[in-house]
Amino acid sequence: MTAYLQAGNSRAVIDLFDSYLSELHHSRGHLSPSDGLPAEGQEEEDSEDFSPEPSSGASTEVPVHNTLLLALITAFAIDNAFHAALRTFLRFPKQLPRGLVKQFLSQFPDASLRSTVGSYVQRLHIARYLSQPRLLTHRTSLLASNLDDTGLQKLYNQIIDGLRGEEAYITVHPAGLTERTPVAVEEINWAAFLTAFLRCDRRDLGVALWNDMSKFGVKPTAISWTALLDGYDGMKTPEDAEKAWNVMIAQGTEPSAMTYRAIISAFFNAREPAGAIRYVQRFQQRLSEGWEADRADCLAVYNTVLHGLLSNGHSGDAHALLQRLREKGPKPDIVSFNTVLQYHGRRGEFRHVSRILDQMSEDGLTGDVYTFSTVLSSLLRIGRTDAADLILSLMRKQNIEPNAAIFSSIIDHQVQEGTEEGLNAGMELLRRMERSPEARPNDVTYTGILAGLHRRQWANATFADECKRYILERMKEQGIRFNRTVYHILLKACLENPAPEGIQEAMGYYGEMVKKKVSLNYDTWYVLLRGVIGREAWDVADELVRDLKRQMIPRGSLENLVSRVRKRMAWKRRLGPNVYF
Repeated sequence: MTAYLQAGNSRAVIDLFDSYLSELHHSRGHLSPSDGLPAEGQEEEDSEDFSPEPSSGASTEVPVHNTLLLALITAFAIDNAFHAALRTFLRFPKQLPRGLVKQFLSQFPDASLRSTVGSYVQRLHIARYLSQPRLLTHRTSLLASNLDDTGLQKLYNQIIDGLRGEEAYITVHPAGLTERTPVAVEEINWAAFLTAFLRCDRRDLGVALWNDMSKFGVKPTAISWTALLDGYDGMKTPEDAEKAWNVMIAQGTEPSAMTYRAIISAFFNAREPAGAIRYVQRFQQRLSEGWEADRADCLAVYNTVLHGLLSNGHSGDAHALLQRLREKGPKPDIVSFNTVLQYHGRRGEFRHVSRILDQMSEDGLTGDVYTFSTVLSSLLRIGRTDAADLILSLMRKQNIEPNAAIFSSIIDHQVQEGTEEGLNAGMELLRRMERSPEARPNDVTYTGILAGLHRRQWANATFADECKRYILERMKEQGIRFNRTVYHILLKACLENPAPEGIQEAMGYYGEMVKKKVSLNYDTWYVLLRGVIGREAWDVADELVRDLKRQMIPRGSLENLVSRVRKRMAWKRRLGPNVYF
């Protein structure tokens, strides 16, 4: 295929690809799971895509090598046939790693062709996101959680570009898909970007998105308005949420139950319970008038109200609401009870905790990991030295046989409490696991505890260090080796620790990875740089950038982080010694 492409014979490449597909289809019944898949290491994650491949909704076609797919895309680029490339690619939607694309294109001296193929690949990746909405939601959420507004804006602009021009390949009308526009920006996509922009405190981008929706003829429904209210909730600006609500009503949009949940949450989280209760009353008024809202959504509203009442000191009203739900519905679920359990558990009010457990039993509900961890914490707060035994007894009473997953989750919750009592209880449960043939701890158990220990500064540092040493020794004894994923978890945890030892321990793990020749990929560098930049450890960040550039060319979000470090260090050099004063 390469020879044909270098000769500009695109037709021969397309014919070869069709023959390859015919052969695969013919022999598909005899394929092993590895046939047709890339060689190990070839599926290295792209620097702009942290998203896992979806388990459902993906192509049912036979698997195709990345290099063959790239060859076909190049053939279509020679013919200036982007839409043909798009139709074929959507049969085999996958992320084509940047490194592989660059290596493949290096065979062609024609810079114009390389640029065209690069543009095709970028747009095809956007089409993949839109054809599998879960990927786009995951991506925007990840960028927002990292406060990467630059990456969000770039991704959003790429989608907007796909709506315009002669080679537009995206539509805003899901019901109007065509051969030329086979993918659509659905309202849930607009909503995801809107929430993400506001989470990054980029009102300007939120306003631009709202204007774009109007420009492309997209009328916001309750989905978009709910996303807007969620954004204002995150920004703790209930006054803006209320203004948006009034505009929504004026435009004739009927709020959904989840829209009510969003504005109620906005007021509660801003410590304005009176405003929240006003909207709770409006919600209940609509229900009394015969409005048929989804039961699960209604319960989500009431669970938000329970949490809001408790967090604002209205525990009596919260208990009255819980009882009313038990009697009149919608029946409270495990989330409802756990919300109230957590409130009283944190205060060591075990009488209330015991009463809530009885109510759960009366309603036929079985506790989950969160329930048992909350009860354990409550028992520890009242000084029960037999807390672990009582929890195991409670679990068996509810016909739950503790296994490794349940134990690991409870231990994780206890360590996250950040108290010496919680850590002690977690370590006690770990030792019980180690003695139990049915619930032996695994790498997930040990890694979770170690990350929890690294994540914070402990009041009893000596005890915490003893626990770290114990975990490391047990992992070594059991032959559990640190792979790249484990190192990423530990690096992130260390860098979240605001104490000086946090960055010291992170750099220790980094040095360990280098010494053991563990492959440092895009994610490794992103975790490291984002963590040290967040701590404003610019000298360390500068050293990391130097190491990084000896291994790879940073792109995408990683390139943005490198740019921030370079700009900061240039500023420090210009100021000289004055930077310290």
